Amino acid sequence: MYVFTQYITLTDYLLLPVYLFVIFLFAAYYRNRYYPKTHPLRKYLFWGLSVKVFGGLFVGLAYHYYYKGGDTFYYWFHSLTINSSLQDSFASWFKLITGIGDYYDTDLYNYTSKMLWYDSSSDYVVPQIGAFLGLFALDSYLPMTALYSALSFLGVWKLFVVFTKLYPRLTKQMAFAFLFIPSVVFWGSGFMKDTITFSCLGWVTHFIYLIFFENKKVVANSIGALVFLYIIFIIKAYIIMAFLPAVLLWGVGLLSYRIKDARLILFVRYFLYAASIVGLVVVGGRLQTELFGQYNVESIGYKAAVTRDYLYRISSEQDGSAYSLGDMDPTLLGMLEKAPAGINVTLFRPYPWEARKPIVMISAAESLFFLAFSIVVIFRNNPIRVVQRILADETLQFCLIFTLVFAFAVGLSTSNFGSLVRYKIPCLPFYTAFLFIIFNPPKAELALKKKVKKKLV
Repeated sequence: MYVFTQYITLTDYLLLPVYLFVIFLFAAYYRNRYYPKTHPLRKYLFWGLSVKVFGGLFVGLAYHYYYKGGDTFYYWFHSLTINSSLQDSFASWFKLITGIGDYYDTDLYNYTSKMLWYDSSSDYVVPQIGAFLGLFALDSYLPMTALYSALSFLGVWKLFVVFTKLYPRLTKQMAFAFLFIPSVVFWGSGFMKDTITFSCLGWVTHFIYLIFFENKKVVANSIGALVFLYIIFIIKAYIIMAFLPAVLLWGVGLLSYRIKDARLILFVRYFLYAASIVGLVVVGGRLQTELFGQYNVESIGYKAAVTRDYLYRISSEQDGSAYSLGDMDPTLLGMLEKAPAGINVTLFRPYPWEARKPIVMISAAESLFFLAFSIVVIFRNNPIRVVQRILADETLQFCLIFTLVFAFAVGLSTSNFGSLVRYKIPCLPFYTAFLFIIFNPPKAELALKKKVKKKLV
């Protein structure tokens, strides 16, 4: 379809420093305006943005020089095709970039016939954004990627800020969780779908926090949350199915903090939890019938089994990075039986001895860290205390519910470690934040522990 070497050229390297300068110039203005020198988050903005932007550029260079191709360049080919229509007319370009033009429209067919994903809304979102940014990047891949990564950083930063407001004593830990996890930086920064979805999760979390906890601009923030939820739904609907119940339960839990009476807080919190669950079941049932028919339990189980078997067969033949959870009955009970194995493979595998490729070896080292850290967290606090803290903290519940549901779904439907590294990145920051919060109990709790220990001595 295209000549691969046309995408990163000398022009990219000549233009890139100019665009990096502009990006960091705007970042400096934003930092100086909203984060003065005494602000505790000031130092993380430039570091986080730098890691994000250069992570995105590194993805492009890795795909170009190591993988010799990949989805990111197919997306860019679509973007170039969209912008090339400006040679004909603005009307043609507008129909293509908005996706409202018919595939067989005689005025557009010369362009739509070149784009494999024009009729795939989940894939076409990336080229649409790329085409718009390409207008400012002179249709050069690396400058466009830098802009794409920088814009996606805004959502990640908003997510980081929310957690630092909830846990100001854990600012450094939250910075690592949301800004500096290696696999999230790499796979969540390039010109691909995962970069958009993770950024949108940050925006949704930010808006839910403003609505339920700070009670600011409820209507405007609700619209903002719905917009970003819709974008996630278009790209990867299964993320919404795992994230929406968890974030709404978290929201109603935050709402109870605005009530001063302790007994009333307890009553309202669990009443809202119950009401949210009932509401989600009712609304979810209607949505499943009207919109999500293809996502009923039997369909999910069947599709997961088919996808898993296909990926396992292909990856076994090609690179040996396949894994298997064993035979699975594509029913609700059959899926639940595989839940522990699915969660384990997402969070803690590949094990070191299962890694046969450089990228999988890096993932294995990261997974080993999560496994070791999880064990340390449990034994440092003891299991009973961990459960008590989870039940008392709606943010811990939010992080854990989303992590477990998402890890279960991804681990069950993927049979290739190389793919798993990409697919699992939305839940890793939330799980990392969960571990750090548990690992670092409040000072009052630590003081009580020391007091009890002195009495025992």
